[in-house]
Amino acid sequence: MKYNYRIVIIFLVFTLVLPLSHSKVNASPNLPPNITGEAAYLIDVQSGQTLFSKNGDKLMNPASTTKILTGLLAIEHGDLDEMVTASDTMLNYKVCYGTRIYLEPGEQLTLKDMLYALLLNSANDAAIAIAEHIGQGDMDNFTYLMNQKVRELGLKNSTFKNPSGLTEEGHLTTAHDLARIAQAAYANPTFREFIVTKSQVIPRDKEDVPIEMFNENKLLWRDPTITGMKTGYTSAAGNCLVASASRDGRDLIGVILKSPGKAMYTDMQALLDYGFEQFSTKAYHKAGETLHQIQVHDETVNLIVEEDIFITEKSDNSLSKPTIKILPFSEEFTEVKAGQIITHLDIWEGDEKLTSVPLVADRSVEAPFLEDEKTSLGLVFGLSLIFSGGILFGVANQKKHNARRKERARIKRNRPPIR
Repeated sequence: MKYNYRIVIIFLVFTLVLPLSHSKVNASPNLPPNITGEAAYLIDVQSGQTLFSKNGDKLMNPASTTKILTGLLAIEHGDLDEMVTASDTMLNYKVCYGTRIYLEPGEQLTLKDMLYALLLNSANDAAIAIAEHIGQGDMDNFTYLMNQKVRELGLKNSTFKNPSGLTEEGHLTTAHDLARIAQAAYANPTFREFIVTKSQVIPRDKEDVPIEMFNENKLLWRDPTITGMKTGYTSAAGNCLVASASRDGRDLIGVILKSPGKAMYTDMQALLDYGFEQFSTKAYHKAGETLHQIQVHDETVNLIVEEDIFITEKSDNSLSKPTIKILPFSEEFTEVKAGQIITHLDIWEGDEKLTSVPLVADRSVEAPFLEDEKTSLGLVFGLSLIFSGGILFGVANQKKHNARRKERARIKRNRPPIR
């Protein structure tokens, strides 16, 4: 009996103490969170550096997180006060079902109100109306703009086929690409005003239609540090969430794709907490700092950055630092102007360029006269003096000649007649 008692004690140690120790290890602040979603990504907005990746380059269905790109393009190419008219063919699109505000053909709303419906309520009919409006009546024109934008951002793994994000063959992106699209959108102040809005009433003439748009991002309602972004769901995409947050002057963007159930909210909260608590971001080069010098006619010109360059570091120093490269350029200048862009500073994370910052001259240096130019100028000046002197001498002689003629004429007039 005594022997059995010892077995029970040992069993309790292994079943109670060891799991407790294991949970403490998993809760270690240096370890990244266990994300249940199929893909996830986390970036620091200021530095652009990657803080977390799970299947970051896996092609996935983005669902309504697509509307981040749709909204950005609408803001960049449209006027918020212009009227958007729902077309007669709007309801014919196979990506105009699901969440809607029940626009009817011919109904008009401002682009601003359409964007509230798009980014808060996630209305698919608003996405179609916006796309046709910006695409001048042609949906293909808008999807062309979508794919052109992702190429401009240097993203190679995304293809967008529609503005709503509803399932369509070939409409795919990655958690990495979606984070970069969100970063570009977040840089637009107008876009940020929309995504941080919790609710907004849009005026409509019709009755029994939605007029108050509620932001579907539940984190925005729960956490005051959340600054917005977008949810999404389809059966193919699962639960998707892009979220932005700001704490103590730092901004992070997280992406979670194909999350089971509502775990995307708790996972996103853990992901953002990890980014804020285990990483710090500082100005690696401050605006106005000299990063290179050039000689212009024996005078030194400093090449400075006009904006802060940030770098993010992990508390245990395990995060690789980005590579900073000054692009080659010819240093033979006859003159430079203050603020003139001389070259660029590219910042790389592995094989991905995070940003490109111009290096500008801090002062002006004018081109001096060369010796042969001085000689030529002196010769021209000398000839000019001679020519001018000749003219003046000729004028003076002419005046004297005229004066003598006048005097002779006067004497002649006053001479008495000969008898």
